[in-house]
Amino acid sequence: MNCMNNIYKTFTICAVILLLTSCDDWFDVRPKSQVKEDDLFQTEAGFRDATLGIYTLMGNSDVYGGNMTMGFLDVLAQQYTDANAPYNTAASYSYMDVYCRNMIDAMWKKSYEIIANCNRIIKNVEGSNGTILNDKIRRVVKAEALAVRAYLHFDMLRIFAPSYITGRDQKAIPYVAITTVNPQPVISVAEMCDILLNDLSEARQLLKDVDPICQANYNEQLNYSDDAFLADDGFFLYRTSRLNYYGVTALMARICLYKQDMANALSYSTEVINSGKFQLINDDLIASDAVENQGTTKNYSFMMSVAKHEYISSVYVYKLKEDCNDLYFRDSGSASLRITPVRKSQIFGAEGLDFDVRSKRMFSIPNGSNNEYTCKYITGTQIPLLKIGEMYLIAAEASGNSDYLKSLRTQRGYRNVVIDDSMLIQEIQQEYQREFFAEGQLFFYYKRMNLPRIPNTNVDATEDVYVLPLPDDELEFGYNIN
Repeated sequence: MNCMNNIYKTFTICAVILLLTSCDDWFDVRPKSQVKEDDLFQTEAGFRDATLGIYTLMGNSDVYGGNMTMGFLDVLAQQYTDANAPYNTAASYSYMDVYCRNMIDAMWKKSYEIIANCNRIIKNVEGSNGTILNDKIRRVVKAEALAVRAYLHFDMLRIFAPSYITGRDQKAIPYVAITTVNPQPVISVAEMCDILLNDLSEARQLLKDVDPICQANYNEQLNYSDDAFLADDGFFLYRTSRLNYYGVTALMARICLYKQDMANALSYSTEVINSGKFQLINDDLIASDAVENQGTTKNYSFMMSVAKHEYISSVYVYKLKEDCNDLYFRDSGSASLRITPVRKSQIFGAEGLDFDVRSKRMFSIPNGSNNEYTCKYITGTQIPLLKIGEMYLIAAEASGNSDYLKSLRTQRGYRNVVIDDSMLIQEIQQEYQREFFAEGQLFFYYKRMNLPRIPNTNVDATEDVYVLPLPDDELEFGYNIN
């Protein structure tokens, strides 16, 4: 527990350092209370802190701690029945509304700020001599900076560019791999996907022989008392809270599916599945975890089980309940993203309402309310970036084999699962609606499949819906169409 507290303390310190800096200056600021880049990267501890810091920034409400998961993106996907202002403008795809524009601009700006931080780390790792970093630290730090940079670039691509299926050769967004304030050229959707896969391939190779999660005996919980894992101030603990080897592999599966490279999408997704490191939860596993945690409530136990067994990579969000759940999923919250019984039945089906572990345990009516909300983030401190459930869905789609989808549904509580292979794509779509509630992935699915109309809306899903407008001041962050 002390080690965990130290890790969280480090996260907090890094967040303060990082959040007080701009994209172009990063750590190189003048107030004595802040850390200059040159000083930070003079020690191994500085590199470790900077690496943990980029994950802290990813938990910001403008990115994965809010709008790029449970908030803005899931509103676009019509996952919720209704929402308070300003999210009601997002639900109607009124992107030029001032409040909507502010949220869109913040997603772009914050993402490229984090990318700039990744570039600083990579530059300094490559310029460091062997006296600062041992080989293991060097490889992990560079690999994770490459992976986070790729993760953010890919989401910017999915938000602000045409989908691969409709515009693979169209100019998309800038790929920023250097620390500069000068505009970077915009590249095509296909070019971006290929570059990101190259970066992730390098990250995989760097992590392959040094990431503790690759070890046969690695256990996310049990190894916390092992001296080997406590070394380097616990830097190698909590691998599923970062983009570890399997997180990188899972991201490659996601990108390959996006670019319709089915062979590699299947290869990468099944590598993660067959690793045995992650497990689909079911009612029995949840019950076992509840006993282990002294009979906690069903909803609490559910989310603990999902994070413990299913998260491949995630981000830590300090005070997740207060900053996310109370903001989005309460009558008194500024967003109040509600769901009605009718919408729930549309998502889970009549049978799923009774049997699906997600339907039974992922929603609740808060005390004093008549409205139902997801309780997905009512406990814990992690928001998922990549989960094992997605790997089963990717494998099913990439292979055309319904067995992967049957495995997922069986664990979720469905009995005697029968799936007509000719209906596999429709069945996968329904599963995306269930599996990624409040996680931001459903809108990307609709866009990737180029659905002519997003479910639960009467708006035609044209490019004006699927491609969000770039910020007015995008030049500051490197957008250059030439």
